[in-house]
Amino acid sequence: MNVSTAQLKSFIFDTGLVSQKDLEAAEKEAATKNQPFGDVLVSQGKIKEDDLRKVEAHLLGIPFVDLKGQKIEYAVLSVVPEPVARKHNIVSYKRSGNDLEVAMLDPEDLEAIEFVKKSAGLRILPRLSDLESIKGALAQYQQSLSAEFNDLIKQDAANISAVQEKTGEDL
Repeated sequence: MNVSTAQLKSFIFDTGLVSQKDLEAAEKEAATKNQPFGDVLVSQGKIKEDDLRKVEAHLLGIPFVDLKGQKIEYAVLSVVPEPVARKHNIVSYKRSGNDLEVAMLDPEDLEAIEFVKKSAGLRILPRLSDLESIKGALAQYQQSLSAEFNDLIKQDAANISAVQEKTGEDL
């Protein structure tokens, strides 16, 4: 994402989330370890990942979405194929008409956005999210698949029972 360290540092300081001293220490560590400034703040416990993501979303002019604990309809979730979702950390979570809202860790991943746009034929509305939200949504692919298989197994079992009962009556 294209949020500069200066922008991030200034905004975080202005909001009072982190002291100037802690910001400067994190900036030095980020330069020394060649890590993103925001990641250093999170690893030091100076700011929560959600708060960092919200600040980045605000600076980028993109809405932040928290999907933790939300159940996503499988029909909406499956618009983005699971391999693409895992590779690009992008999940679809809401559809309204021709608009599809997608949660992403990097809303500037144009390759992923363009793929989903072409495959779904919908207008894509990227939203910034956090890692836990994305992980939770990705887990729903497996849960939904398991639920579908369980439903199919129950249907097959019911059909087998019905055939057995019918066969038993004919004897």
